[in-house]
Amino acid sequence: MHKIRCEIESEYSEIIFNSLKHEEAPRAKVKFSLKGDKLIFVVEAKSISGLRASSNSFIKWINMVEKIAEKIDKP
Repeated sequence: MHKIRCEIESEYSEIIFNSLKHEEAPRAKVKFSLKGDKLIFVVEAKSISGLRASSNSFIKWINMVEKIAEKIDKP
């Protein structure tokens, strides 16, 4: 089993966490947690390619949610 752990600091960590905590990856297990303003996610997959694909997908989704939150937050 291959594993990657990512920590991302954002003022929108709670929004990102709530948006993505129920998402699933077809080729991996993904676990999210929140510690203060840090979003932590762990991806586990049987293959390196599955690990890469799942990690990339979640990083893109995190980026998307953060950009949307920034747009909404602007006056």
